Amino acid sequence: MTRAALARAGRVLAFALAFFAALPAGAQTTIAPKAKADPVTHVYFIRGFLNVFSTGLDDMSAQLAKAGVKSVVHGHLSGSAVRAQLLADANKAGKRPNPVVIVGHSFGANAALSVSSLLAADGIPVDLVITIDPTVNGPLTANVRRYVNYHFAGNNLGVALTSPKLGTRITNIDMSKRKDIAGAGDDHWTVTANKALQKEILAAIRRQVGRRQ
Repeated sequence: MTRAALARAGRVLAFALAFFAALPAGAQTTIAPKAKADPVTHVYFIRGFLNVFSTGLDDMSAQLAKAGVKSVVHGHLSGSAVRAQLLADANKAGKRPNPVVIVGHSFGANAALSVSSLLAADGIPVDLVITIDPTVNGPLTANVRRYVNYHFAGNNLGVALTSPKLGTRITNIDMSKRKDIAGAGDDHWTVTANKALQKEILAAIRRQVGRRQ
């Protein structure tokens, strides 16, 4: 090792020692406690076409896991598997999972609407359904307490959700008017990776889980 390299290494070591010496007593050994793992699956993410345009859903699932909220991610052709898993969780617990949140993107959003409507026949309420640019506007059913639909108006793909019977249970958010989404260059294909959208959806999920636990 050259004299110059030794000098650089010495400076780095000296800085590190000074940094740790400046920390409050005990700070060097403090480890943040892990969030307590939730035994019940609360959130069901459903990806869009081919599972390649919805990777942001996996990111959100990972962030929920760090917070102790159990979630799973499925493909858009796995609607029956989502329904079966939810029913199995309910049977294991002796009651339905509490709460239930379903989030889907594109064809996965279509599947989220379909699964939640099938759960009506199973007698299972769904607390929150979040759809991201679904390509169909239903079915919409009364067992869902709240729908939040993010869509791009005018992109010939996503649609708004409407139902005279459900009225205020449905919230439509036009992402084409959002500077932090469409203005950031995101569209139907890339939107699940948008950090502003992820933050908003995760906050809604956490509020719902906290409200029902």
